[in-house]
Amino acid sequence: MRRVFNAGIPGDTTRELLARFQRDVAMRAPDLVILWAGVNDRLYPGHTVEPAEFRANYAELLDRIRVIGAKVLIGTLPPQYKPYLFTQFPPIAEFPETPEERLAPVNAHLRSLGVPLADFEAVVRSRPVDEVPESYLRNLSNSGVPDGLHLTPEGAGAVARCADDAIRQYALPSARIVCFGDSLTYGYGLKRDETYPSRLAELG
Repeated sequence: MRRVFNAGIPGDTTRELLARFQRDVAMRAPDLVILWAGVNDRLYPGHTVEPAEFRANYAELLDRIRVIGAKVLIGTLPPQYKPYLFTQFPPIAEFPETPEERLAPVNAHLRSLGVPLADFEAVVRSRPVDEVPESYLRNLSNSGVPDGLHLTPEGAGAVARCADDAIRQYALPSARIVCFGDSLTYGYGLKRDETYPSRLAELG
């Protein structure tokens, strides 16, 4: 029976993940850490982290995971529905790059690391990133809210299946898993049993 801990906190960047690593990861003695972080580093106004610092912070997180004897599975970053994004966070529209241009180098970097990877970006892009009911992102037509950033219950289930597939593909241990990240891990807007960590526990 797999035990899964939800260590997601909305708004966190890699800076905050480093600050709470001991409390929220190391003290739980996981055999696997699923690290899903980076959207806030590049898009959250007032909290953004420059690419060089992000890469250094991410490398430090990977090192700390190895030091505690755990394996790691990293997740690529999903797209967002821009009309909602710009409404919620107007400063993002003033960035010199589009959201896609800010996140694409992060995903390219994650794919270059040579560590086990779950392609959560591909999962979200497998459905329209648009204001339609079938989107994996919360929107007015499927959730009654102009979100465009966070997952629907169905989207969280798809992410959990992707993580479970990657665990099996890479033959990773999964008795004690810490899902470490931001609001995507936390499950903003979802009931506790709808979040991807909860759904992942059910798959074990």
